[in-house]
Amino acid sequence: MITLVIYRSTATHFKISDTVQTFNATEYGAGNVVSTNGDIYSYGILVLEMVTARRPTDSLRECVELALLHNGTMDIIDMRLSLSLKNDELQGAGEGDSPHKRKTDCLIALLRLGLSCSEELPTSRMATGDIIKELLRIKGSLM
Repeated sequence: MITLVIYRSTATHFKISDTVQTFNATEYGAGNVVSTNGDIYSYGILVLEMVTARRPTDSLRECVELALLHNGTMDIIDMRLSLSLKNDELQGAGEGDSPHKRKTDCLIALLRLGLSCSEELPTSRMATGDIIKELLRIKGSLM
């Protein structure tokens, strides 16, 4: 837990604080220095949270890994995204190289990206340049 402190500037200064739950890279718990590897880890967790709508404390990485391994990707996707895909499918866009398939492939690619960025070992995480290339590839596949 970290403390988020908000300062307001008025005639009299006062402080409002609240706690925010965070999920830090494993190397920070070992006393290692802050680095871009930790930022990449946090980014990966954020991507997984956005696609699944799950918190990192819900064994997020393990759930995503199992879903990808057993072709249960749609079970792990955020319900709002899943409903959007089902609507595409119902409108007859579920065959071949359709928008439905491209969107599904995009979500799978984002889950894989999130996993690659949030590897436990900092040296196993994707490099920043590779992340950007992968995001551009995913974006291009939707066009």
